[in-house]
Order: sequence, then structure tokens, then C-alpha cells
Amino acid sequence: MKRFIRPRYLFDLGAAILFFGALTQQTELRQTATAAVRELAAQGYRIPSEDDPVRVFPALTSGTFSGAHAGGWRPGSIYLRQQPQGGLSEAVYLRHELFHEASHRSCGGRLPAWVEEAGAMYFSGELAGLAPGDRPSPLDLQRIKNRVRQDAELDGNDRALLARLVVNAGWPSKPCAVSAKLNEMLGMAFDGAGDSSYLLMSLLSGRILASGGDQSSRLPPGSLLKIPYAATLTQADPDLLGAELAASDTEKLLQRREQFQVERYRLLLSPIKEQKLPAKATPSDPQTWRSYLGERNADGDFALQANLPELALAMRAALLSKPDYFRGLSQNGILPSSTLAGQSEPDKKLLRQLQVLAKTGTVSTVDGRPLAGHLLLAWPAAHPVFLAIFRQRGVSGAAILSKAAILLRTWQHDYPSRFAAVSVSLLTSTNLGSWNAEADCPLVADQYRRFTVCGQFRIVSTARASRSERIVKGVLRQTDKHGPTVLETDVGSYVDGVLAAEAQNLVGSAREAMRAVIAWNGSHGSHRHNESSSLCDTTHCMVYLGELPEDKPRRSSHTDMALMQLLDKLAAESGLNWLPFANGGDQHWQRQLSSEALRRVFAENQILDIRRERRKDGELFIRLFYPASEELLSCEIFRNTLKLPSCPDSITAANGQTWQFVGIGAGHGLGLSIGRAQALAEGGRNAEQILRDAYGQSR
Repeated sequence: MKRFIRPRYLFDLGAAILFFGALTQQTELRQTATAAVRELAAQGYRIPSEDDPVRVFPALTSGTFSGAHAGGWRPGSIYLRQQPQGGLSEAVYLRHELFHEASHRSCGGRLPAWVEEAGAMYFSGELAGLAPGDRPSPLDLQRIKNRVRQDAELDGNDRALLARLVVNAGWPSKPCAVSAKLNEMLGMAFDGAGDSSYLLMSLLSGRILASGGDQSSRLPPGSLLKIPYAATLTQADPDLLGAELAASDTEKLLQRREQFQVERYRLLLSPIKEQKLPAKATPSDPQTWRSYLGERNADGDFALQANLPELALAMRAALLSKPDYFRGLSQNGILPSSTLAGQSEPDKKLLRQLQVLAKTGTVSTVDGRPLAGHLLLAWPAAHPVFLAIFRQRGVSGAAILSKAAILLRTWQHDYPSRFAAVSVSLLTSTNLGSWNAEADCPLVADQYRRFTVCGQFRIVSTARASRSERIVKGVLRQTDKHGPTVLETDVGSYVDGVLAAEAQNLVGSAREAMRAVIAWNGSHGSHRHNESSSLCDTTHCMVYLGELPEDKPRRSSHTDMALMQLLDKLAAESGLNWLPFANGGDQHWQRQLSSEALRRVFAENQILDIRRERRKDGELFIRLFYPASEELLSCEIFRNTLKLPSCPDSITAANGQTWQFVGIGAGHGLGLSIGRAQALAEGGRNAEQILRDAYGQSR
């Protein structure tokens, strides 16, 4: 006959639960504890033992444990109030806290706070007085969803609502198990945020250049909110402020709150739709001040949550509004106290090479465990044109640098800073006051610079040959009150605008080649208007009309950097600082004008000779010789005056009575012919071959 051996834990339970103070006299409480631990062991939980007991103390009304609390727990210790308020006994609360202890020993802190609390409620018996069927309203349900997904500490209202949910859904008895129904309903903290996400944006225009991973889930930004906080300060030493930001020094930043402008802060964060920013805090309300810097509110919530595109727009607005304030972020990883100081030397060296401004932000549980990290990078430091934000679950913001460095090395090649920005003088006759920001896209302005938080302006123009209404993206600058208005935008937006005006029907390799020409000119065209170091938006440069209001937002069609390097080579070989292009075509044309008609057009008594001249930079001119003087005109002005299809290839006089002009195609006839490029593309030529045909020395 086999002898039945009882589990050893039944003999150890007396020593595994140690009662202290007045609780040692309560035999019934000891019996309750023994029975509860047996149940937990039978379900498969790890329970206290003689070698590793749990201690139960009578609670005192002090510290965070107030008269409203009936029980409390921390690993290895339980605190019970004798004769607690409400209708539940000490025994119920003891079972509740013993569940937390067993869950801690068995699940290792992996479960969200609401799961722990739901399981403890179900096990303790405190739900016995609740009847199924009492379901929460949609508003109440949404509130607890928000609290759960922010990993906020549950308050009394949350617990009461959770109790009703558990009564209706039940709870599994297996260790560390979660109710499938409630998990689907409430989810984990920041559920669906994705393991790793990133976004690369033009800091000038707000145009997204590259992205990966989840772009839609909303997360609190953590200490990234210190960027807009700093941008609102009325005055600050940039070097000192930069060091505080690089170290993410909350205490020192809070000492600057006298300079904080809450309305400016709200303006910069306006791209973020889901927010509950508190009113301006008082000195006696330190937690609200901390929430401005990305920490939790007093009730455990975060002031706002943002998806990556919204967060990038808000950070863009802050960086553009006070650029000098953030130059010290280039020291992140260099200063011993900075948040990236402990990262790998090769990754930090890359940041120095690219002259990157870097800021980290971490979202943690109430006990300090990282839930999600953010890393913001902007470069080059002297005049940033790129903004990147990375996000990853379960790590700190600093720990993301190793993954971010891999993309940075790729972007260093694919998105070089010298091909990132274009400046365009917008030569319209429209009053600047009519250049509107959208209703949901507020304007941020200082004396000579303006931008919108979403990146774009709507322009209603009365300028000749201009669209009556158009949208341009970027930052508007003026050198002084009466100086020209210059739009600084990204190359992709500029190329799209010029393609729409100059070559909207090009496709395939011809369009690819044309993109490269426009991008190259845009990046090299500051000599066209030396007074503002910019291009213009007329045919003197390249026609740029922005976008039609009804155009759908589009991702940038990235220009091939290999083609840009080829154009560098071809331009250097031909001594060009501008790459001309025209409508072109292969159709030959001839025009004849009598000498008298030509004299009338130019208001001259006699024209002795007309000569065609080409300069080293590729520009064509026409020199007119008169009896006592001569005149030099650009070929573009000359052919437009005579209404010729293009700049003539030859000009001859016949019998002194007639002038004959011969040419090919339409437009000014230099460089890349749009018509010829499309014909070459249809014949199988690639973009490189089309560009060599247009700008090679054999052309």
C-alpha cells in the first residue's frame, strides 16, 4: 500500500506567513492566510516559504498610506488596517495582497497593473456583492482604456469600474493568465505601438522623406516635451540651456519656469490632436509643471499622446522657433552628464561627423521600468535641414541610438545636406498679409520669418502668369521689412512644383533625368539672385508654382544621388553653374523678318548686324549692332520679343533686306530638351544616358 505524502508547503505555511504587532492575536486572520496560500499553490503560483516568508504588519496612517487605504503591499511585505472602512473585512484585503505577492513571485512583474489588480479582486472575494449585468457606459469605458494605455496608477473610480468588468467577464485561475475578453477590451500599456518605428522629415517644409514601422499609434513623448518647453522661454543662455537639455535635467529646467509661456507652448504642440494640457500651473502644483516636461500628471495620466508624424511636426515647430536655444544638443554624448554619454563610441562619432542635435525621451511605468523610448535627431547643427524621430518599445531613448545609427549611415549617403534645401524668391505682387495659414495650421512668426506648424501656406496671388491660388511648403524669410520674400523649402517639394509647371507630362527615365536637373539647379542656383541668395519663381530661373490646393499630399520621389554626382561632373567639365533646359523637340523651324519690321520692333533706325554669343556658363546672348552703339540681350528676351519658337541656332542677313532665323524645337534651346528626352526614354535610354546627351561636351 502506497503511503500518501502531503505537499511540503502545507507543513511550512505557519512559518511562511509571519504576523506582527496586534495581528498576531487574530487566529481567524492566520487561518484565512493559510487557506489563501493553499489555493494559490493549488493553482500553480509560487508561494512564500519558511526560507522566504511574507510579513504582515498592522498599517499606520502615515506617508502614502492614508485612512482611505485598507491594505497595501510591496514585495515581501503586506500592510493591513484593522477594522477597515467600508463593508469588507481584513480577511478580504489580506487575500487581495497575498495574490499580489504570489503574482510577483510567479510572473516577475510582466503583467500590467490593471491585470494584477483584476486578478487580486477576483481572488480576494471582494466582488461577491456585485451582480453581473451592470455594464459601464462608453464614456467610462474609454476613460479606463486611456488610463490603462498610459500605464497610469488606478484610482478608486478605476477600480470600481474594473470590478464591474471582471464580474461580467470572469477571470482565469492559471498563474499569470489574462482574461482574453478584457485584454481585447483594455489592452496593455501602449499596446500596438510597434517594436521599432522611425520617421525622417524635412525640417524646412515638414515633408516626410522616409519612414518605417508603426506611424499611427499614439504614445506619450516623454522628455522630448522639454524641446517645446525650452522653446517658449523668453530668455536663456543657449550654452547653459543646451547642457540642461542634453542631460535632460528636469530640476534645472523647472527653475526656468518664470520664463515659460504656456500659450506659446500650446501653439507649438497644436499638431498633436490627442492632448489634455493643464492650465498654467501654480508654484504649489509641481506635478503639473513636470507634466509640461513629459512626466505624468498628478492622477497618473500623461498630458498628451502623439503618433510619429504629429510628434515630428511639433518638434519641428519648436526647433524652428528658437534655433539658437538647441545648438548645445550637439554635445549630447560628449558631455559626461548627457543622456547619450554611455552609448558606443562609433555611434557617437557618427553624430559628431553629421553635426547632429540629439535629445532622448523615455516613457516609464510608475516604478521606473521603460515602456517606450524616443530619440530625436536634427542636423546639421549650424542650420538644421533634417529631423528624424525614432521610437522603440521596452527600452530607454538612449538605447535606440545603436539602431538609429544604422539608418543615419544610409541617410548620410542618400540625403546629403548640400542637396536638402532650396531658396526661392516668390515674385508675386500680393500683400504678404494675404498669405494664409490654414485654420488648423497655426502661424508661428517673428520679425522677419514665418512658418506654420503643418509646414504649408496658402497663397492667393494677383501676379501675372501665376496661379491665382497655390500652396507652398517651407519657411518664409525676409532680409528686412521691405526686402524680397524668400521661401526656404526642401528639394523634393521644389522639384515637384517645377515639374508641374515645366514638364508635367514627362514619364519614366526622362522624368527621372529632369528631376535630377531641377534638383541640381535648385541646390546651385543662389547666384541667380545674389541679393537674397535664392532662385526666383519665373522663367528667368525655373517656373515654380507650388502645388494646387486640391493636390493630394504625396511622399517625396527621391532624386537619385548618383545622377546628382554625374551632373556635378558634367557641369565641372563644361564650366556650368546652371543647367539649362527647354521644351525642345526635334522639329526644325525657319522665320524671316524684313529689316524694316526688325527696326520697328527694336525702335532703331538701322540694325547693322545681329550675332549669337554663348558664354562659359552656358547662357546665350544676342548682340545687336547699331551705327553708333550696340546692345546685348539675353537670347530668351530676344526670341520672346520676336515670338520665335526657341533661341535661334543661326541668324543670317539676305540682300540687306531680310533677316532669316533658323532653329530646332521650342524654348531657349539649351541643355536638356524635354521633347528629345522623352524620345530618348521611349527608345530605351536610361536617365544617365539622357543627361550625358544633354550636357556632355560632345553635345
